[in-house]
Amino acid sequence: MRHDALLERWLPWIMGIAAVLVWVGPMQWVNASVAQISDIPVYEEAYRQMSGGALPYRDFALEYPPLAAALFWFAGVLPGTYAASFSFLMMIALVLTVVPVTLTARALGLSTARQAAAGAITAFIPVLLGGLVSTRFDLVLAALIAWILWAVVTDRMTAAWLLLGAAVLVKLVPLAFIPVLVLVHARRHGGRDVLRGALSGLALVVLVVVPLALVAPSGLWDSVAYHLDRPLQLESTGSAYLMGMRLLAGIPLSVDTSFGSQGLQGEAPDLMALLSTILLVVLVLAIALTVQRLLATQPSSADSAIFVAGIAATAVALLVAGKVLSPQFLAWIIPAAVLVGGRFGWGATITSALALLLTQAYFPRAYWDLVALQQPEMGLLVLRDAVLIALLALAWPRPGMEEPSPDDPPRQGAGAPPGMPHR
Repeated sequence: MRHDALLERWLPWIMGIAAVLVWVGPMQWVNASVAQISDIPVYEEAYRQMSGGALPYRDFALEYPPLAAALFWFAGVLPGTYAASFSFLMMIALVLTVVPVTLTARALGLSTARQAAAGAITAFIPVLLGGLVSTRFDLVLAALIAWILWAVVTDRMTAAWLLLGAAVLVKLVPLAFIPVLVLVHARRHGGRDVLRGALSGLALVVLVVVPLALVAPSGLWDSVAYHLDRPLQLESTGSAYLMGMRLLAGIPLSVDTSFGSQGLQGEAPDLMALLSTILLVVLVLAIALTVQRLLATQPSSADSAIFVAGIAATAVALLVAGKVLSPQFLAWIIPAAVLVGGRFGWGATITSALALLLTQAYFPRAYWDLVALQQPEMGLLVLRDAVLIALLALAWPRPGMEEPSPDDPPRQGAGAPPGMPHR
């Protein structure tokens, strides 16, 4: 027992070191084994513009939120080539994802084996998903999500809201986490405390966004409209459905390049994009309603596990029902997916790793074959997106997701008044 406690104490730091070793070792082999499709030129061009005195959104178009722009600039001022500096920052982001994931696993009361699995899968993202994580900034979002989970599980609610604000300033998608965070925060500390926490996160966003909105209102809005206007991207679940119909029934499909990526064009893809957006809203609301019901019927000891499952399901829903599903997006489902508790916890952990491996099976090695609508690659995409749907089912919040402790008192029955946790 003492040995397990010692291992759990050091496990987050062991996994952090493992992440560095993976980055400087196996990932470099993965990078060298196949030609990469990199976003580095886009980021470096933004840095070049900013270093020359240009302001994002006002002097040049930028599709990313303000903290992403700050990251692009910071990578440029570091010594060395831009690509090497950016890769170094993403390695730090990976470490800053692994450590809170492993800490949160321990705080949730997961077994030592589950803690090790959660940390290991996170540390091995560069091998499971591929070297593309060194040329995109999605690991920064993954790190922020991991720290949000840790903050809520350890009842640091104000910190959770501030981290959420920072995450929204990196990518807009964490806005979908707000309903689950509000519900869990209100259950623990009441509506007034929720308002204080939400205002702190909002203040951070306002502090960054308002000055930019004053000097470049149209450019800032264009960065949001860019994503609203995007067509059905090639790797989305909606596209996978249409590709499945092509494989089974031979329906005609055509690919078009726009908005910096490839997508399906035509009436059917346009309809599928609309249906995907509607489905995404329905899923986010359904997850929030499920969390609300569970919080009303489960003991307070289950709050953290319900929150983690709610965030995991929401993150996966953003991929399953989003009209854009770029391969790097899978990096930010991992922090919550590997922490899902209960009888489906191991299943969610293993399935999340499988989704990464299936993504690397076609990207980047066979991506252009997918663009050419070749049958093997379309089949791989259909399989990968089916695995994501399975992951959504495994992560969906349900009773019994918390890990019981042998030191806990007997569990309350369903519907018993929840106790307030120690703040």
